[in-house]
Amino acid sequence: MRRTLTFSVLFLAALIFVLSSALASSPPRRTPDAKAVPLLGTAKISLVQGIKLVQAKYGPVIEAKFELDDSGALSLSVYPVTKGLRTNAEFNVFKEVSGPAAKSPWKQSVEVFKDREHLTRSSFDLTIMQLGSINLATAVQRALAEQPGIAYWAIPTLNGKQPAIGVYIRSSDGKSHHLFIPVT
Repeated sequence: MRRTLTFSVLFLAALIFVLSSALASSPPRRTPDAKAVPLLGTAKISLVQGIKLVQAKYGPVIEAKFELDDSGALSLSVYPVTKGLRTNAEFNVFKEVSGPAAKSPWKQSVEVFKDREHLTRSSFDLTIMQLGSINLATAVQRALAEQPGIAYWAIPTLNGKQPAIGVYIRSSDGKSHHLFIPVT
């Protein structure tokens, strides 16, 4: 019991340190894969469809994007967070569910993150999502209502000091638009 309490306190302290550092400076710097944008028309699945599929199977989604895989093909990557058990203490498990976007049906593979970079970025994303009252699919749908086109990137971020979801959309004229959807 004492060991579990000590582990929980240390984990919470480390998480607070990481998140306070991230929020004090700026969110992790990420930008869409520009080489993926011209291939968006080949996708057989939309960003919202991918989010909803993953959410139904794995739980809340904290990030989603189209990008190129290692072979240069268009891939849809969706990032859910699930609960796991370890020594009777609950913790979050961050995953990437991805697969070829130009094939139907969308066949995914799952990777569990264990490296510091992905865990830090996912912790930031989860914190932003927990500050709000909307899920990622709703944020993308709101962005598409403002700017029709193909949504290809939805990432929690800060818009100034306000938590938001940054959504990138390619409009029918081929231009990219970046919208901030407040999470509250």
